[in-house]
Amino acid sequence: MEIVSDCAALADDIAGMTAAAFAQAFGSGDGEARLIAALRADGDVIVELAAFEGDEVVGHILFSRVTADPPNTKVAALAPMCAKISHQKRGIGSVLVRAGLERCRARGIEAIIVLGDNDYYGRFGFSAALASNVACDYAGPHFQALEFEPGALRGIKRVSYAPAFSAAGM
Repeated sequence: MEIVSDCAALADDIAGMTAAAFAQAFGSGDGEARLIAALRADGDVIVELAAFEGDEVVGHILFSRVTADPPNTKVAALAPMCAKISHQKRGIGSVLVRAGLERCRARGIEAIIVLGDNDYYGRFGFSAALASNVACDYAGPHFQALEFEPGALRGIKRVSYAPAFSAAGM
């Protein structure tokens, strides 16, 4: 598997794969495909990666800008992420998460937030308990955080996802 960061030329393949994967899991994936396009257009992408097997795009992950209050910590959101339906349950998501986290850390990001399955994201160090003291429009039992440096989120009262999330109806 090859991981690439130049995703602009892959936009159509990524959108189709994302829409299909989310439609299978949740009944619709058009919002996620629109979200990716809007995050790119707004300049809110911090890290975006695609996974290839041969010449086929089989996975995608995106980390976007988050506004923290107070703004003394650089935070990113992991969303969306998917694997091509025919390639799910093969570890593509895990490879993408690990590679994305490494690249976020290298870009000076201090913490990552995600909304998702606690067991899945817990494998990478995400914790709902860590996020429980941070207000967010998506707060709840599946809202999780990961700090690259212990205490990075200390004093953060609220985080807000990029505007594209609410514009896409997410």
